Amino acid sequence: MISVKNILKKENLVGAAGLGAGSLSAEVVLSKVAPMLPAGAAKFAPALPILAGLVLSNSKGFLGHVGKGMLAQGVAGVAKTIIPADTKASLGIGGDDTMLGNVMMGENLAPVAGYSSDSYDYTSAAAGEMSY
Repeated sequence: MISVKNILKKENLVGAAGLGAGSLSAEVVLSKVAPMLPAGAAKFAPALPILAGLVLSNSKGFLGHVGKGMLAQGVAGVAKTIIPADTKASLGIGGDDTMLGNVMMGENLAPVAGYSSDSYDYTSAAAGEMSY
């Protein structure tokens, strides 16, 4: 049985913090180290967090968790470069605002079939709302 006491153990919290720190560290590696690579090696930049994560993941304790977080972030980054654009769009990977774009959440609802601003106005007096 899962218990909150087991979830909130020190080892679990340290592991979660280490994974998060590793993910952030992978982003730092990409932003600071990758620009220093020579032009020919720049295509291998997404793999840098994987290499750094492999080095750290053999450590014990917090650093081991940081390494595993870097590995996870690095593998996700490499996968984003390999997965075709249409597949990424259908999966919602890569920052495409397909589900939260203007059509779903914004003001411009013209692409929605049959939409007219008068037909969906639920705030008008004739909409049948209850007076409180």
